[in-house]
Amino acid sequence: MSIFIDTGVFYALLDQGDINHMDALAIMTHALEGKFGRVFTTDYVILETTLLLKARINSRAVEAFLNFLEKSGITFRKALELVRKRPEILSLCDAATLSIIEDWNVKNLATFNLRSFRNLTINIIGKGYFNALPDSEKKRIKFLIKK
Repeated sequence: MSIFIDTGVFYALLDQGDINHMDALAIMTHALEGKFGRVFTTDYVILETTLLLKARINSRAVEAFLNFLEKSGITFRKALELVRKRPEILSLCDAATLSIIEDWNVKNLATFNLRSFRNLTINIIGKGYFNALPDSEKKRIKFLIKK
């Protein structure tokens, strides 16, 4: 078993006011305790997480960046092909995530980004995760916050 942690989970874990904070806390607690097996993420996800507070880039800038990557010789072909097939929903980060999930045979994806990943991967763990836990586990996780 394994799990890939996406940007939204890291972000919600750090933002106590985020609507998904308790889900992120429960997912991360279980991931770090080994419930899902090995835990994966990428530099792309870490980069995307740190950039959430910065201004959005317009579509021309995104296109210029994709063209640069294509001409640079940097090997993101699989991710770039996914972006080009689904540009309305996939960022380069999301496409790289899907590529890694497939290449590494990762069984679970922890994300709140259903817009990008619904119907593109097998098992999404995210929204509602905390509320689906037994009361005893909710209590244990809430106790971890107070430590």
